[in-house]
Amino acid sequence: MRRLVLACLAATSLCGGACGPSMRRFPLREPLWHDDDQKPFQGPLEEYYSPLAWDAADQTIFRPVSQFFAVSPGGEAVNVNAFDEVPDSSWYTARAGKAALTVDDFGLGACKGRPPLSTSEKWKVIKAKPNGANPGFMIKAANGRKYLVKFEVDQVERASSADVIGSRLYFAAGFTGPCNTVVFMKPDILEIDPKATADEEGEKVPLTKKHLDKIFEVAAKAKDGTYRASASLLFEEKPLGPWTYQGTRDDDPNDAIPHEDRRDVRAQRVLGAWLNHFDAREQNTMALWVGKDAGYVRHALLDWGDCFGSIWPWDRLTRRFGHSYYLAFDHVLVDFVTLGILQRPWDKVEVGPAGRVFAYFDVEHFTPDAWRPGYPNPAFGRMTERDAAWMARIVAKIDDAAVDAMVDAAQIKTEVTDRELRRILKGRRERILRRWLARLSPLTQPELSGDKLCLEDLVVAANLSPMSARRYTLRAYVGDELEQVDLPAPTSPSTARVCTTLPRVSGASATSPRYVIVDLSATSPGFTSNAPARVHLYDLGGTYKLAGLERPDSTAKPR
Repeated sequence: MRRLVLACLAATSLCGGACGPSMRRFPLREPLWHDDDQKPFQGPLEEYYSPLAWDAADQTIFRPVSQFFAVSPGGEAVNVNAFDEVPDSSWYTARAGKAALTVDDFGLGACKGRPPLSTSEKWKVIKAKPNGANPGFMIKAANGRKYLVKFEVDQVERASSADVIGSRLYFAAGFTGPCNTVVFMKPDILEIDPKATADEEGEKVPLTKKHLDKIFEVAAKAKDGTYRASASLLFEEKPLGPWTYQGTRDDDPNDAIPHEDRRDVRAQRVLGAWLNHFDAREQNTMALWVGKDAGYVRHALLDWGDCFGSIWPWDRLTRRFGHSYYLAFDHVLVDFVTLGILQRPWDKVEVGPAGRVFAYFDVEHFTPDAWRPGYPNPAFGRMTERDAAWMARIVAKIDDAAVDAMVDAAQIKTEVTDRELRRILKGRRERILRRWLARLSPLTQPELSGDKLCLEDLVVAANLSPMSARRYTLRAYVGDELEQVDLPAPTSPSTARVCTTLPRVSGASATSPRYVIVDLSATSPGFTSNAPARVHLYDLGGTYKLAGLERPDSTAKPR
């Protein structure tokens, strides 16, 4: 009951005008840009263990069955402020969606300000990597920092590139993740810590050279004797195990909103679709204890090694990644009824110019809103059009130069592999933008300059349509009765911003403010929806104050 009350309070304080179809007036106050969910409390907390087999079975079978008989109304995310944005919190920090990041910012990600891992100094191996598809170990570098080092066996340059690019993309989008880099090393820089251990049939044993030899026997080796590896800097905070994609953590008093109802968690599905991160599951998350005796929980993401076309032993399953779950009952039922006659997207995919490296990772068969992870994700399944459009507005800020900077950081040496990855990532990004900037307004970041209101048109900013092809329509409603008034035609002072002169409302003053609503719509070929950006303001008698922004799905007059 306490959790329910807290969640309801969060919904009331954060939702603004974006929670329902009917308009309500926004109060004359600053919107919530920072969610205070980092209040220190007594800890640290116990570590949570998440078995992969159980989570897969639970999300694939048990949870869908239980939800079938449960009353679960769904609805919009609750951690949304008056401007249809997500406040900063222990889950999310606005980066690319708020301010212009430099090319270096995209190229460095979470590694910015941290010294690179040197391969000219000794690495002390402190533990063998306990699980996962790629062999590796944990090291302590000469600078005292600890890293998880992973090697590739097959599809050389794919998994290490995915880890580097995935970490940078999610970091730019606003999430906490590790500093991942590609390194080229030789075994002679290794020395084994006397306390190092390895797992053998579930038991810890002293780590010896034979354990390392087994790793290098299967790891891909270059002609010059070096091994390409991804090195992930371990978090300095105390790990508490994964966080879940549903519910809340009972021992965290700051965790009031069910995770499946958080927009920043739901909308990760859009990024997963971009990279084909089908392994987006709770085992690839990490809750971190920030502090000592008193502290709070920060929520991080890790491990993108599955992205960009991972190959599994069964080709029929590999083809389905991103298109279907490992076990999709709806697809099985349709195939049964149609006797398998219906052709699926995975029936048509082909290996591209990069060969096995990226396998079936492509643009041609990518449908953003049809993308699925490996097995059902309770937060992804609740993503709404508004959640996805929010993330698409962030993706629109990650342009071709940003993609190139992230791919550069992956240090891909094979020309065709490098070229293909850039092409595919840019092509999939465009499909995401064309899908989720098309139904709700792509106009964003309202700003006031005197009596002018300006918004950025992300369709133009993302080079999806020239400003000359855009057609803008404008309506304004003023006063208590929301009387419609005419405004001058909007102007375009820059390549992507559109501005209008605001109306003056009779009798408005600082002590008697008057309400103003401005609807600005934009259309062009391929983007025919005229759903407006609905900006709410107060006329204070000579000056204006922004109060909120909605994105209704029609041009109906506010009421």
